[in-house]
Amino acid sequence: MKVYFFVRTTAKSKKKDVTIRLRLRDGQKINMFAATSLSIPLNHWNDKGKTCRDKIRDLAIFPEKEWYKDQLEGLEKHVKTAYQQLKEAPTAEWLKETIDTYFRPKQEEQEKPVNLFEFIENFIESSKSRINPKTGKKIAVSTIKKYTTCYHLLAEFSMYKNLSFDFKDIDMKFYTSFVKFLNQKAVHKGKDEEGNDITETGLAVNSVGKHIAVLKGFLNEAAEQGHNSFRGHKSKNFTVLTENADAVYLNEQELDLLFNLDLSGNLRLERIRDLFLVGCWTGCRFSDFSAISPDQITNGFLHVRQEKTGARVVIPLHPVVKSILDKYNGHLPPAPSNQKFNDYIKEVCALALINEETQKSITRGGRRVTASFKKSDLVSSHTARRSFATNLYKNGFPAISIMKITGHTTEKSFLKYIRVTPEEHAILLAEHWQRINDVIDNGHKGND
Repeated sequence: MKVYFFVRTTAKSKKKDVTIRLRLRDGQKINMFAATSLSIPLNHWNDKGKTCRDKIRDLAIFPEKEWYKDQLEGLEKHVKTAYQQLKEAPTAEWLKETIDTYFRPKQEEQEKPVNLFEFIENFIESSKSRINPKTGKKIAVSTIKKYTTCYHLLAEFSMYKNLSFDFKDIDMKFYTSFVKFLNQKAVHKGKDEEGNDITETGLAVNSVGKHIAVLKGFLNEAAEQGHNSFRGHKSKNFTVLTENADAVYLNEQELDLLFNLDLSGNLRLERIRDLFLVGCWTGCRFSDFSAISPDQITNGFLHVRQEKTGARVVIPLHPVVKSILDKYNGHLPPAPSNQKFNDYIKEVCALALINEETQKSITRGGRRVTASFKKSDLVSSHTARRSFATNLYKNGFPAISIMKITGHTTEKSFLKYIRVTPEEHAILLAEHWQRINDVIDNGHKGND
């Protein structure tokens, strides 16, 4: 009896992730196939590999390779063990269920009920090897970090209130008290020039909302697994708080300043600038534009499977992007961590004199606070994606087409994302009316 792994490829599949499939064979009578929950970029798959671990290419640009190898090795052992324990002939339905139980083990009967904190701890631990059903890939490290942060805040809140709480206690009274705690929490923001700690009172409202969203996710998953029968978090007032954050974008003139900035004397900043401009002219997130490789480019188009959503997008290469790719012979320079990237791109923008005074408002600790900043101090890796979407929108490119490139699924979320001021909207309307008048005037002249 042998277990094999393979993928099915077509001309189209070379531009997207492919599903890993399993074949079970035992003599002439048993020969069956089933799809697994795993998907992988085709260029990381080695069809000639003799063992399950050899099926995953050892590429430095694929840090998840060991995780994939462990998954295949574990699944192979799981299927073989289940097959050996069978007392009747296997069926296609049995094989599918056997594969499913490897990725989603059936919950064992608990000797005692699982409380809220135990559930969250187990959920976070299992997430390290769990597969996102929407993408077929492992849960992102950033997602696990969000889970962990929320867990620590709940534990801190429990200590602050000097009480323990469980599923039954999560109601509107808990919600009000927890939000108040988050709004009063001291937040460390680094150190000043003299080395003194900088703290602010209260989390930003969007941060509070994200933690409430994660908590609701925990409670919903616990209900799915039969651990939570209480519905306090389902109240319409148990809301995920949000506000439209003030975020900057760079217009096309500012992008030209960056492109023409001479950074030949500072290789570190030159590479950061180039990576940032690729993001500004593709609309990709940092995780995607920092990992662009030559095999993603075909006939002048960039094909990206978004890491965050798993969605596939196709983007034409802007001349700036072509120039930068040519500069590095098709292989972009390696990116530092997102945090370091954000620090470095602020340096670049300051050198380019993108220092316009900008107002930024944020609700923190329940109070709306407005402060002035240099624009360069507000630029981050995500500014690239906002700049792409906003500049296209201002140039009159259809919103629905921009959404197909950025991967936004609703126009509501997209319109919140772009950064166009009321004054800029007024200018866009004035220009629209002017174009209409020009057409009418030209028509009258033609009739004369």
